[in-house]
Amino acid sequence: MSTEQLITIAILAFATSILGGMVGIGGAVILIPAFLAIPPLLGQSPLNMYVVSGITSVQVLTSSMLGAFLHSRRGAFDKRLVIAVGIPLMLSSFIGAQLSGMVSARALELLFGIMALVGAALMLQQHTDDNTTAYTLHTFRAVAVAVPVGLFGGMVGMAGGFILAPLLLTIVQVPVRVTIGSTLGIVIIGAFSTAVGKVLAGMVHPTATIAAIIGALPGMWIGVRLSHYLPVRQLRRIMAFLIAVIGVGMVLRVIG
Repeated sequence: MSTEQLITIAILAFATSILGGMVGIGGAVILIPAFLAIPPLLGQSPLNMYVVSGITSVQVLTSSMLGAFLHSRRGAFDKRLVIAVGIPLMLSSFIGAQLSGMVSARALELLFGIMALVGAALMLQQHTDDNTTAYTLHTFRAVAVAVPVGLFGGMVGMAGGFILAPLLLTIVQVPVRVTIGSTLGIVIIGAFSTAVGKVLAGMVHPTATIAAIIGALPGMWIGVRLSHYLPVRQLRRIMAFLIAVIGVGMVLRVIG
């Protein structure tokens, strides 16, 4: 892999990690398309999908661990929520993966895209913009949100973490800052097993992965600082915009 490609990988990881640290989403759903699309636009050799998936699995795990730690130091992380959502999400994702042949992946991706658009609209209509991190955890609602997201995500082959933020905000009624920090913790649970699997399968390119991590960690640090600097209303709008963009992209990919 050329030096130019390694620099591109580091820059892309840096940019997406700023978003990840700032709003708790982004991760692989943005990073994988960026890794696949941008190097050829710069005149570089395209990256193989197997290489890309290996890089992102380890990089997302590493940067999410840093992001969750930094948010927790600012009181914007709830391990109860991470456990209540993360474990059912992981188990239902496994079940969904086993059932993936029973339902059209394109239909599920379209459903995910529509859910993302609806979630973004609900976030824009929400008017709770206080800076609090105190709330009552509704465990049943958290599990009820996690199971279908994990099930459908396992069927279509994606984590579905970008759907969690609007559902946690609107249904579970988690404050914005706690949602952002805790979502990164939830990502860790799924990313760990994925990263281990990629490493054991020999799908992790060491040099490219190190380049991605070198870019991602300072990006995550900046993103967390921005997250706690920006007003809650602005964070909610940025989250809604990113989720809507992801949703539109998924819908267009299916119907196009």
